[in-house]
Amino acid sequence: MLWMAVGSFAVGTALRVSAAHNDLWFDEVWTLQLLRERVHSFGDVFTNLKHSNNHHLCSLWMWFVGQNASALMYRLPSVLASIGTIVLGGLIGLRQSRLEGCIAVILTSWSYLLIHFGTEARGYSLAIFFTLLAWYALQQFEERRSWIWIVVFWSAVMLGFLAHLEFAVCFAGLVVWSLWRLTRNRQKWRKAVLDLFALFTVPVALVLVFYFVALRGFEVGGGPEYQMMPLLIKTASYMLGGPGSGAAAVITALLAVASIYVVLIYLMFERDDRWIFYTVVIVVPLGLIAVLLPVPLSVRYFIISVATSLVLLSSGYVALLRRGVGYRALGLVLLAVFVAGNAVNTINLLRFGRGQYVAALRFMEKNSGGREVVITSDHDFRNAMLVNYYKRYLERPDSMRYTNGPTLKEGGADWLILHRFELTRPPDRVTDVYRNTYQLVRIYRYSDLSGWNWLLYHNLNRPLGPVQALLSQ
Repeated sequence: MLWMAVGSFAVGTALRVSAAHNDLWFDEVWTLQLLRERVHSFGDVFTNLKHSNNHHLCSLWMWFVGQNASALMYRLPSVLASIGTIVLGGLIGLRQSRLEGCIAVILTSWSYLLIHFGTEARGYSLAIFFTLLAWYALQQFEERRSWIWIVVFWSAVMLGFLAHLEFAVCFAGLVVWSLWRLTRNRQKWRKAVLDLFALFTVPVALVLVFYFVALRGFEVGGGPEYQMMPLLIKTASYMLGGPGSGAAAVITALLAVASIYVVLIYLMFERDDRWIFYTVVIVVPLGLIAVLLPVPLSVRYFIISVATSLVLLSSGYVALLRRGVGYRALGLVLLAVFVAGNAVNTINLLRFGRGQYVAALRFMEKNSGGREVVITSDHDFRNAMLVNYYKRYLERPDSMRYTNGPTLKEGGADWLILHRFELTRPPDRVTDVYRNTYQLVRIYRYSDLSGWNWLLYHNLNRPLGPVQALLSQ
């Protein structure tokens, strides 16, 4: 099992580096625009960019490297944190046994969701890393009573909140678990209370400062609207390597929920109080749904729960592998299915990325008959930002112009972009308000979760250029 873990770590590292090379998606580009408009110094990231799209640690890095860095450079902290997450998962498992450490490394290495959100210039990967670091440091402190682990815990908690506010889910689990340990050690309650103050006073004080300086009065950006149950099914299914929708996704999601429930019960019967931390981290996001609605939710808002669930499930795998030959064979089969399913989803991420925006713009530039390439779309805010950002990579960037609906002339644009999160029978032709007809020419897909598909429609009243052969097929 050790060599499987080492091999998985190597593959997981390579997959993360590869997945970080594709096009930046909208939220990443939006962050760059906000930084360009509002941030002129280090402190502005905290005081002048009070926006939900500002994930402070990532924003600081992106501001530091500037507006013209590569996708990999912007995503480097997230990639390193995602690789670190594998290591921390193994260390947390290693506290129980060598086998559990190896299983945790395998699960976190191959996880499609950890690869996907671990290779974006967003705060989720860092939040996951600091979640596991805080959890590991707290357990180490309980065992060794060292100030070193208190400082590590303080640092992890503060940096976790700076990474993303979703870290609050982890913090709730840490607090509840610590309070449980306090009530359990009633004979040494004075020492336990002092430990509690030593652990949490500094982080709570710093978080309050962070709130009043950087969070109070911040604006919430919009997002696509999802139906809650399909979203939860997609999250649970992807966690085990299943598809994002359909009957198979429902079955896989039910298996994921059942597996988590069984492992939690197993830990309870084993008198292992880790179940308290995992239960809080997994259940709290579900309770917050009612509070956060109608704020748009997404799979990424459950990613800390997913990461901790994978570490939890490693305990279940170990218990299964130790129950005899038959159960060992079943456990290995389940592990192989997990790896295969997540590999398939990751291949889609590597193939399509979070959208193929540069390729689409190059196609339109190459297949436009006139000197100027005029583009419009079904969503000015989202698509105009991507067009204006990525046209710098074209041979003739000054020849491409995005125009919105109110300024669109009667002749229409050369190209119409429709953006879709799902591909469900797109129309072959569409007509704008000026009765210009556009023909579907090409679809540029994305994998899922971040970004969108681009459907390219060409104006039939425009010179066709090289695209004529495509339209005649």
